[in-house]
Amino acid sequence: MYADFVDAVDAKGHVMDYLIQNRIVSDEVAQQVRGKETKQDRCRAMLHKLLSSRNPKAFVVLRDALERDYDYIVHEIDKGTYNSNCVLYIALYI
Repeated sequence: MYADFVDAVDAKGHVMDYLIQNRIVSDEVAQQVRGKETKQDRCRAMLHKLLSSRNPKAFVVLRDALERDYDYIVHEIDKGTYNSNCVLYIALYI
């Protein structure tokens, strides 16, 4: 499921903007993530930055950011059936 999440979510647009707006990542981190060549590499870089930030709100804010363009992922997270390694962290923080 991790691969499905990484394939689906692009950390280049709204998701990253939302993380910046909520002070979860800095502009510098966002530029590093957006600089990755593929959508999958951007998503992996974003997840790595969120995990390494140890910000207790990081995955709650990520879940909120996903609601706009990835509501089907949020639905699976809320149901507890989306068993991605990274999304499990979201469920633990909610």
